[in-house]
Amino acid sequence: MGWSPIALALVRGPEGCVWIERGRPPSVGRWALPGGRIEAGEGPVEAARRELAEETGLIVEGGLHLAVLEESFEDAAGAWLYDVTVHVALFADPGGEPIAGDGVTASRRSPTPPAPALEPDALLARLEPADAPHALAARIRVEGDDLRVLAWDGPPGPVG
Repeated sequence: MGWSPIALALVRGPEGCVWIERGRPPSVGRWALPGGRIEAGEGPVEAARRELAEETGLIVEGGLHLAVLEESFEDAAGAWLYDVTVHVALFADPGGEPIAGDGVTASRRSPTPPAPALEPDALLARLEPADAPHALAARIRVEGDDLRVLAWDGPPGPVG
């Protein structure tokens, strides 16, 4: 079963990146980049902007389509579960305080991923605009409410 494409918002500024604490499954209680499903008729950057506003109240303009990540998920036994295409859009920090919104229990800026952070999001937060959009692939194991990266093909470098 394939899932709808996802858009994530990577918002960077002097205080670090904007992170959200997930309040809904999957990965409740894990820190992640703001984002969600791309709706019909939306482009990835537009969807990331919308999701950022819904989840944090922050309004951004412009944006760079930074990366496309093809994720393949498996269970603890290594059996394939599903694939997801994740688009990452980079935005300049608009300032203002992020407020926990739709499906979010907390939001904040941090120069490093808050713990416990989703490993794929922590890696995506390290991407730089050079050579955008990056084409990435990952193999990810679902471990309860956490996601463990087993293999990562592309920047920001090897896992582990």
